[in-house]
Amino acid sequence: MKMKFIMLAVLFTVTALKCSAEISPAELLAAGIQKQLPAGWTCTLISEKGKMGHPHGLSEPLFRLDFINTNLTFQAKIGKEQSKSVHPNLRLHFHGIAARDDVRKTIKAEENYPWAIPVLFAEMRDYLVITTPLWQNNFTEQVGGKTWGAGDYSDEANKAIAPLLQALKAYFDAKK
Repeated sequence: MKMKFIMLAVLFTVTALKCSAEISPAELLAAGIQKQLPAGWTCTLISEKGKMGHPHGLSEPLFRLDFINTNLTFQAKIGKEQSKSVHPNLRLHFHGIAARDDVRKTIKAEENYPWAIPVLFAEMRDYLVITTPLWQNNFTEQVGGKTWGAGDYSDEANKAIAPLLQALKAYFDAKK
């Protein structure tokens, strides 16, 4: 009886360890990217359906990665005489490579619109990586009871995000 209990406990422990050791492709990719990030940058994986958003014209991605450096700030201009401190940040969406033709058609069709247009950031063996100008150095502001968002491409903002963009380009180029 005691031996059966021990065997059952060992079997349960091995099964639990095996289940906890399984890692999703998104988690594996995020962990690989995290290792390549410049100092101060973090990467957060979001994969919950209905919580990822998407650029105009595209469906929700398989997962998204949000990058931020909370050790740096730049001043985003709001209006003519106001500014706001913003941490450099970037959001990337990952779509399966099987959707390549559809995603590329959508990107081409959306070039004519002024809002949240999808942009191909990188192409990997398994994924198309999509962003939008709105998601680079994004900040939001309340105006007249509405929340407006914008990406910032000032010299200061571009300098703050440049090390991240270089690291991501190197990572994605190696994964083609």
